[in-house]
Amino acid sequence: MNITPPMIENIVHLFKDPDENSESDDDTTASNFVKFGPGHIGPPKMSHHNTAAIPSVKTKDIWSDGEVVEGSEYDLLTDPRPQPEYDVLFSQVVSSEDIFLQMGNKNPSTASCENMTIKIKLPNTKMSDVELDVKPKFLDCRTPN
Repeated sequence: MNITPPMIENIVHLFKDPDENSESDDDTTASNFVKFGPGHIGPPKMSHHNTAAIPSVKTKDIWSDGEVVEGSEYDLLTDPRPQPEYDVLFSQVVSSEDIFLQMGNKNPSTASCENMTIKIKLPNTKMSDVELDVKPKFLDCRTPN
């Protein structure tokens, strides 16, 4: 393949800055680019004169909401009933591009799963006796046995 001067001019035109109005070939730096130096390494320094004190809220709470583990209100350590046997199954919704072309961001791990099925084995228990409470991060299944 022969490269001709018009082809090179077209390539230069592709990579040329559209805001540049001059046709000169001199190397001028654009004003919208920031030059970095040794002082830019690391996290940005916070100015101390701008920091405002975070107002403290005085309540009678012993713990903050971030310190209490979600679902801990359901933990009954004195419950004598045995924990039933259960299985957690994860499944993905995949298409042909995920399987054959591997173009998607999916992988075989549980982080890429869309569905979770929980099978709880409760022998000798009627469905009417089961109380099921599903939260976003907690599942509570209670039976009289």
